[in-house]
Amino acid sequence: MTREEIVKELYEKDKEFRELKDKHEELDKKIRKLEKHHPMTHDLELEIEKLKKEKLYYKDLIEQKIQEYMKARAN
Repeated sequence: MTREEIVKELYEKDKEFRELKDKHEELDKKIRKLEKHHPMTHDLELEIEKLKKEKLYYKDLIEQKIQEYMKARAN
């Protein structure tokens, strides 16, 4: 099973995984939108940095779920 297939299956079957993935994607969209602002202000840079850290947190949780799934399938 490929990683993409695992992500798809988890997204379809695991509510918590789906919420994590949706939140990660929502943060990504916010970040991209904010990065287009010109001129960039210091406050905006700080907000983007905060959102990037939050996005990374969700990415870590998503990766943890994927690893748990792969480990469970291996046993």
